[in-house]
Amino acid sequence: MKVAWIGLGQMGLPTAKAVAAGGHQVRAYDVKPPAEQDAQGLVLVGSPREAAQDADLVCLAVFSDDQVADVLTGPEGVLDLLKPGATVAVFTTGSIESIQAIAAGVPAGIAILDTCFSRMQSEMASGKLTLLVGGDADAIERNRPVFDTFARAIFHVGASGAGRAIKLVNNILFAGHIQLACDALRLAEGLGLERSSTAAALIQCSGASDVMARFVDEDPAGMLETVRRYMVKDVSAAMDAGDKAGVDLGALAAATATYIAK
Repeated sequence: MKVAWIGLGQMGLPTAKAVAAGGHQVRAYDVKPPAEQDAQGLVLVGSPREAAQDADLVCLAVFSDDQVADVLTGPEGVLDLLKPGATVAVFTTGSIESIQAIAAGVPAGIAILDTCFSRMQSEMASGKLTLLVGGDADAIERNRPVFDTFARAIFHVGASGAGRAIKLVNNILFAGHIQLACDALRLAEGLGLERSSTAAALIQCSGASDVMARFVDEDPAGMLETVRRYMVKDVSAAMDAGDKAGVDLGALAAATATYIAK
């Protein structure tokens, strides 16, 4: 398939390379393009429109909803040049209403999917991501050959916006897991236990989690600080979605409050 990939950051670059390694033609763009030796298999181009020309699938892995809107409908937006039957897959985590508004406004014959991936960055190149997709089921199936290059599990979770909704649920839960695991290991050290061996034991116990498994080798405080920079947007969006839905987040709000503390 002919794939346009917009956004070659920490998540976008390895995923785009996995698509190319799977035999697809990938024309890619980023405002800060990677060095050619780091973009094996990709055809780097000078604009989103150049990337999207004649594409079957346009993948957006940019940071924010504003960037998504700019790529699609801004002064140099790509939406008007897409051919009938093309699909836009938006990997950006953001508001549910934003992706629904985009999907409602696209020309006939163009599909918009909110395609949110999960799992760790190290699992991208090996095709072990989980893909959470909202939108048209037929569009998902048409583009499955691309999605299969980086995802081991693909879940169609509902109509437009559902992919983002479940990603927000996952991300606020993940953020809470990190905070709770850090605090648990801080307690362990206060009780005279060694951090790494405690984490190794706990992942074989009822308190196990993917996060705790990482703390066998990684410093919890360092990971918390690194993740906080990226998760503040997602935690804020999840809390906002909960407020709009009239849902009391309870312990989730308490466990993730430090991410959005001023």
